[in-house]
Amino acid sequence: MEIINHALPSDNDSLVIQKNTNNIINKGTGAGGANTNKNGLLYEEKTNLEPLYATSIFDKETNTYIVTFNGSESKYVRANKANLYKYMKYRGEVNNTLQQAAGCKQPDEAYIDNDRKIVFIIEKKFQQGSGSVDEKIQTGPFKQLHYSQQFPNYTIHYIYCLSEWFKNKEYTSVLEYLHQHNIPVFWGNEDEYKQKIIEYMTNSS
Repeated sequence: MEIINHALPSDNDSLVIQKNTNNIINKGTGAGGANTNKNGLLYEEKTNLEPLYATSIFDKETNTYIVTFNGSESKYVRANKANLYKYMKYRGEVNNTLQQAAGCKQPDEAYIDNDRKIVFIIEKKFQQGSGSVDEKIQTGPFKQLHYSQQFPNYTIHYIYCLSEWFKNKEYTSVLEYLHQHNIPVFWGNEDEYKQKIIEYMTNSS
């Protein structure tokens, strides 16, 4: 996760004002710097589906895991971050004529069902106050389209896992927009979050 993506630098640091008031470095107006980044990483760990794995087998050749979930017989390849692209390239499933979009290189969690030819991409957005993350959730439809073009033989389900902040009224229109473009939203702080998202994956086509 930028807060949001593990490996990316935070773009959500607090407002830093130099002694010279003409030099203001605005890095966002979120909860602030290291704390926001730390909270984002904790949120990402909290919402990780790994505790509900029934089985997990490491594939050294592709640096991925073959997993099943409790209550489901479906097998998924877990290929988080850059491993998604590497794995699909390994299988010969990448459209090599398409340049990777900047925001589509490091998905937080990704699960590939090769039997059904489906890729589930889970992007996690943690926010505690207004900031640049607000606008980033609007990019979901583009990213779903881009992944569909990148892996043309697979159906792409681009999924958001959002923090409670996005339940504020100001995001109503954005959430409706995501719904209209078939981008499902799950709330990571809900007790049944993991069960709900696994059920969604199991029943998707």
